[in-house]
Amino acid sequence: MIREWEEACGDCYGPGQMKGVPDNLTARERMVRAASSQPVDGPPVWIMRQAGRYLPEYHEIRQLGTFMETCRHPDRAAEITCQPIRRFGMDAAVIFSDILVPAEAMGMDVSFEEGVGPKVGPALRSRADVDRLHAFDPEESTGFLGDAIRKVRAELGEDRAIIGFCGAPFTTASYMIEGGSSRNFEHTKAMLHGSPDSFRELLERIVDALVPYLGMQVESGADVLQIFDSWGGTLSAATYRETLLAPMERLICAAKALEVPVILCVNGGGHMLELLADLGPDCISIDWRVDPDDARARVGHRVALQGNLDPSALLASADTVSRLTNETLDRFGPEPGHVFNLGGSVLPKTPVECVQAVVETVQARRGTP
Repeated sequence: MIREWEEACGDCYGPGQMKGVPDNLTARERMVRAASSQPVDGPPVWIMRQAGRYLPEYHEIRQLGTFMETCRHPDRAAEITCQPIRRFGMDAAVIFSDILVPAEAMGMDVSFEEGVGPKVGPALRSRADVDRLHAFDPEESTGFLGDAIRKVRAELGEDRAIIGFCGAPFTTASYMIEGGSSRNFEHTKAMLHGSPDSFRELLERIVDALVPYLGMQVESGADVLQIFDSWGGTLSAATYRETLLAPMERLICAAKALEVPVILCVNGGGHMLELLADLGPDCISIDWRVDPDDARARVGHRVALQGNLDPSALLASADTVSRLTNETLDRFGPEPGHVFNLGGSVLPKTPVECVQAVVETVQARRGTP
């Protein structure tokens, strides 16, 4: 709670308020400030994939069409985005969409098979395959996403943050090359190491597409951008630096030029936190396997940290979830630059009362909703 934060930081804070924190922060302001390492009255809270599969009302909407049809339907996407905010009151709404929307706009067929995951075709296995990809105008080809963001803003008003996102170049490329999810990424790594020019060209085309795609989201009302590198952690730090440094720096630089905070989330990337901070995001997301003290010691205060409660913890009782949430908050401590989140996406079978416990516990520590 605020008193504990004041005592922990001695004379850093005035009575009932941390030094440098404006009075009566809105949830939107709290999210933007925390992701930018500015002082807040307590960390904001949102949950990756909070708009979706663990909510019964989500499944009601999903019965109306396929997954990709739902992404392309602004009313449905906006409704799903707002559902967790109505239930739980998170500080930020993450827009309902998918990281493969740009892949589809570049000319690939994208579908989702129940119990299997995404199918992307035809898989890219040669330079000729890469050359078949085409650029797209985000307003013309993916304008439904901008419409959904505007609809969310209309419902939530000015007080809640909206998070837009994209997949990172490597993750997007891996889906295109493998044709879907993969355990070992054999085809992706074969192209990366065996046909580096083709792989580099694919990354460049992806970044070329993602830059205006993110710009469209910000223009439509997104306050924060998150770059998801779901499979980046499968690479060594040396390979990530050698192959992805240039395209990632270009993407992050372009995103930051939009004047919104940029969060970089690399699943399983704990072995290369220093490199991820060097890429220049405002905030990096850490999973439950990374100790916050260790992360802060390694990256200093160059970036904010997001995380990092184990998503599996939410399968326990609500009381246990509250205790573990408090323990996670304690590990991050009182310093500015923490966005509370899970260390990964919320699991489909998570009880709604456990999500409620997370949000209420974080909000109780700062004393305000």
